[in-house]
Amino acid sequence: MHVEKRTLPGIGVCQRFRTASGQQAGLIAHPDGRRDLVIYHPKDPDTALYTLTLGRTEAQVLSGLLEAVVTVEHLVGLDRQVPGLSVVRIAVALGTPGDGRAWRDIDLGGQALSLLAVVRNGETITAPGDDFVIVAGDDVVVAGSEAGISAVAQAVG
Repeated sequence: MHVEKRTLPGIGVCQRFRTASGQQAGLIAHPDGRRDLVIYHPKDPDTALYTLTLGRTEAQVLSGLLEAVVTVEHLVGLDRQVPGLSVVRIAVALGTPGDGRAWRDIDLGGQALSLLAVVRNGETITAPGDDFVIVAGDDVVVAGSEAGISAVAQAVG
């Protein structure tokens, strides 16, 4: 998708784009954190059909919702496209062998796995790295074979 960015003097910054279906929209970012999501008329790109004004917090929540939906769709699609690959989210339980240990130090029985993300206190940490310490209450998002997923579940779940 092509995005055009323009400064609107005294207003903020507008980023306009066209969707794959041809709809035209724009996002105006105001200096105070407000965002205006503008839907333009299909035959007159200078005429706004509708404007949705969001406060700073509302814009952040909407951004999170959109990002989460895209992430889930991609993961589901990946599972279907690659035979033998599973992508799962597993809660880390208190007192399990993996609780309080760096990812690289958790015994996974020789299984090859990728730690994609860790959800901690409602925040997602993407690509945390092998030195990241997993603690009870975290959710780990991992990709691997069924045997690998089973090994993670035994070590942290």
